[in-house]
Amino acid sequence: MTRGFATFQPGDVVGTGSLLFDEAALETWCAIFPDDRALAPAMPPGMTAMVTMRVYMDLLDDRPPGNIHASQSVEMLGPVVLGDRLTTTLVCAGKEERNGRRWLDFVTDTRNQTGAPVFRGRKRIIWGA
Repeated sequence: MTRGFATFQPGDVVGTGSLLFDEAALETWCAIFPDDRALAPAMPPGMTAMVTMRVYMDLLDDRPPGNIHASQSVEMLGPVVLGDRLTTTLVCAGKEERNGRRWLDFVTDTRNQTGAPVFRGRKRIIWGA
């Protein structure tokens, strides 16, 4: 069953997901962005988008086809280094219908294994159904 727009309510926690920032994750990233290898053992800042999108896609695997990723922003709050376990919480921050389109806003809060915040973000999606 496909998740509908009506099921989202601002303030609702969609869920959490985690990712281990290890050599394998870094190598997958560096296959696309080889110059980022020089930043190790720190996580390249661009990987924040991959971390949050992976959680979004895993938690909302029942999303309808045709969604459009309209925007995304991230604020770095602390360092991420190899070996860190990142846990991201996805929250519905808002929703609106405008000009026949259904807009959803999500916020993400990502923490390391000690519970320290390392980055937070916002994403705006045009929901397909």
